[in-house]
Amino acid sequence: MQRRTVLVLVLASLAGLVASLMVYRVVVQGQSAGRTVTEQVVVAAVNMELAETVTGSHVKLVAWPKEGIPVGAIRKLAEAEGRVVRSSIVAGEPLLDGKLAPQLSGRGGIMPMLVPEGHRGLTIRVDDAVKESGFVLPNSHVDVLVSIAKEANSQERMAKLILQDVLVLAAGQAVEMRDNKPVSVTTVTLSLTPEQAERLTLAQHEGRLMLGTRNLRDKGLVQTTGVTRDSLLRGQPVAPAPVPATVVRQSTPRPPKPVALAPPPPAPMAVEPLPVPKVEVHGVSVLRSGRPSEHVFVRSGEESWVEQKEQKK
Repeated sequence: MQRRTVLVLVLASLAGLVASLMVYRVVVQGQSAGRTVTEQVVVAAVNMELAETVTGSHVKLVAWPKEGIPVGAIRKLAEAEGRVVRSSIVAGEPLLDGKLAPQLSGRGGIMPMLVPEGHRGLTIRVDDAVKESGFVLPNSHVDVLVSIAKEANSQERMAKLILQDVLVLAAGQAVEMRDNKPVSVTTVTLSLTPEQAERLTLAQHEGRLMLGTRNLRDKGLVQTTGVTRDSLLRGQPVAPAPVPATVVRQSTPRPPKPVALAPPPPAPMAVEPLPVPKVEVHGVSVLRSGRPSEHVFVRSGEESWVEQKEQKK
């Protein structure tokens, strides 16, 4: 009896141990699945504006979910410090390599850090209306138009769209001398390819430049033929709406309605002669007051018997 009790206790202990191990494994797996893998990235500790130099007080390291780390994120503080901000960055935003100028702070000023690689920063004078309206700001995109003589030594001028979707790097004012007097002029620095810089330089020397702001999401390029004084005054007449040609319908005589003809009379049918009715005659003698009288009854076919009266002579 004691051995049986001991055996039952041992088996129960083993079963409890196995169940505990299974529960422990399930709990550990659940905790492992609930953990999010993170990595250290550099984020902005404060808001930073354009052309601001990043220092140690501007950035900090933060654990960021590995799956949500943006492409080009900076992982070390040393890679961010000393660089210049190319566009505004808000606090808590991961620092991206594309939003920071190369580590050339203090070498040539800020503008060389803002010019994209392969481009040139070209500063031009623009109309005073640009200064008054203030619609041309850094990071905006503009189209460049020029009003220029149509031909050399010609008084006829034309306007033409020469550059499209150009990035504005900076906008400000400069002072130049005119008639021995300082004059404030509005300047805009554009990011151009070398070929675009050549075209803009010639256009600025030969004509008058104007800028047109465009939507940041509009990346389409259009082809224009330009406009001269004559074409401007003539204008482009709006083509009238096409008038549908009048269709003359000839009256086509309708075919006469078919006249319903009376059907031909049916062919006469052969009438067979009726059979001669069979007449039956039957005489009856009647004795009245001792005097006999004869009565004749006739029947034709299935008719009833009818007394035949004597015909008067």
